[in-house]
This record gives sequence, structure tokens and C-alpha cells, in this order.
Amino acid sequence: MISGSFRFLINTESLNGVETVGNLSRHRTAPVVLKTSVGYLVRYVPAISGESLAHAYQVALVDLAKKEKLPVGVFSSRYDFIKFSTDEVLKEEKIEQPKKAGDARKFEVDVMLHDVVADVGGFMYAGNPPVRRTSRVKFGYMIPALIGDDIPAQLEAQFHVRSSQSGQMIYNVEVSSALYVMSFSLDEDLIAVPSTEGEKVEGEEELEKQRERRVKVAIQALYSVLTGNFGGKKSRFLPSMKLMSGVVTVTDFPFVPEPGHSNDYVKTTMQRLSKAQGIFNGKGKAYVINNEGVEEGEGAVKVSNVEELVEKLMGK
Repeated sequence: MISGSFRFLINTESLNGVETVGNLSRHRTAPVVLKTSVGYLVRYVPAISGESLAHAYQVALVDLAKKEKLPVGVFSSRYDFIKFSTDEVLKEEKIEQPKKAGDARKFEVDVMLHDVVADVGGFMYAGNPPVRRTSRVKFGYMIPALIGDDIPAQLEAQFHVRSSQSGQMIYNVEVSSALYVMSFSLDEDLIAVPSTEGEKVEGEEELEKQRERRVKVAIQALYSVLTGNFGGKKSRFLPSMKLMSGVVTVTDFPFVPEPGHSNDYVKTTMQRLSKAQGIFNGKGKAYVINNEGVEEGEGAVKVSNVEELVEKLMGK
């Protein structure tokens, strides 16, 4: 399992809008609970949804899969990730629907062979019987670092005027600046591996042949997200973004690094990883990017940028 926690300093962004109220385009916000000197408090803070990050990841996965000559479905090729959800979609994708519960494994394999995005990102067929494959990649909401009594984040509506022959139109776009925290995990061991119980079915040998290339593009697609290629409204609100720090672990047991809500989150991750290896009698290693002087602890391999990190994850 590959898992990571990162901190990004992002200024003047409008990456995740949720609605328009009158002439105001609102930024997504989320409630958070933080411990302060006077107790636990609830605050509403700017946020970027995990769905937004997952969409950007899957867009990158489509492009990389095509270059690698891996299969991509009709809808995924359009960056429309509705994932084999209905009979109408199956008809357009030319996938035979399952007739009974015993067909679930064969159906899952057929879909995985047809679309690497459904393999890595999961899918849910809502027919009868339903068939589900859980996503092998997971993203959480990006929220500001919850450090001390003050949250390093601010929302502000920016005034704009659009001119036309009929006059001027006033509009306001809510932008945010924050030290954002992001977490993800990629269970690369389960890529190209059916999740439905049952006997081996036709097509699994082909999945095994493609597995190495599928894992490769799944790791490469992380690069797109970790270099800030996510979110919307970038044509006029391209944010100022810098990766401040991050820790990525590679383990043969379930493990997620400490979220970056304290300046010792990397050190805490390394301490937890050391103990977890003993509990599970497993293997694990970690890579650290540190551009802000956070405490690192011991045992991690230091890398200077995302490019070097991805190379390490790919075993280069």
C-alpha cells in the first residue's frame, strides 16, 4: 500500500466552487472541530473535496493508460466517470450485464479488462444483481492545517465586472488562501485483482499480464495531483501553489500517515510506522519532502521534489 500526507500552501484559489447565489460564486466550505486554548470549537473553513481530487487523478489515469496502450472505456475516454452504473451505459460500452449473482466475478473481470479506470477507481453497477468494485485509490478532503488557536486560511469574495454591448455585469468570486492538508492511499497490490469471491474466470490471465503496466500508470497518475493539477476555474484563477512538505509510506500492511495538522506529523508518522511494522511483522519504508523545516524523525528517505518521489515509488 502506498499512502501519503502532504501540506500545500495555496494562495488565491477558487478550485472547488459549489454554487452560485445571485452574482456570487461560492467556494466549498466544510465544518471542522479543533482544539484551542479554550476548548473544542467548530469552524467552517475552505475545502477542496476528495471527489475533485479523484476526478483529476482519473483524468490523468485515462491519458496515461492510452499512452501505455491499456484499455479505456467509452465514457472514461470522455472523462465522464459514471462507471458502468446502468444498463444503458453497459449497452454503449458493449458489456454484457450479469443475469444472476454467480455472474458477478465474470462481470467484474469483463469491466476491468474493458477499462483500467474502473479497475483502479472502482465502479458500481446498480442493476439486478448489483456488482461493486471498491476503488483502489482514496482521497480525503483538503482542509486547512488545524494548528493552534488560529486556522491558516481565509475566504474573500473578489469583485469583477464583465462588459458587453448591453452594458456591464457585476459578479463576485469567492477565493481562498490556506495551508492545506491532503491525504491519499493507493492499494497497488489489488490492482488487476478481482474483488468478487469465486472461482477463476476467463480473462483473469490477461489481467495478470497487464498488471505491471496498470500499477505503473496508477502510480504515475499521482504525479498529476501532487503537482497541483486538480480543481476548476483555473483559466482566470490559477492559484499560487507550493508543496511545503509531505510523507509517503510504502507498506505490505494497511497504514496511513499522520495528517499534517501539526509540525511534527512526519516524525509522528515515522514513530507509528516503526511500531506498526512490529505489530504486523511487516515491511515498510517512507519518503519525505521537506520544504518548511518540519520535524522528520528517523528512518525516512529524503527526496527533493515530486518527480524524484514518483521515480522512487516506481522503483527507478
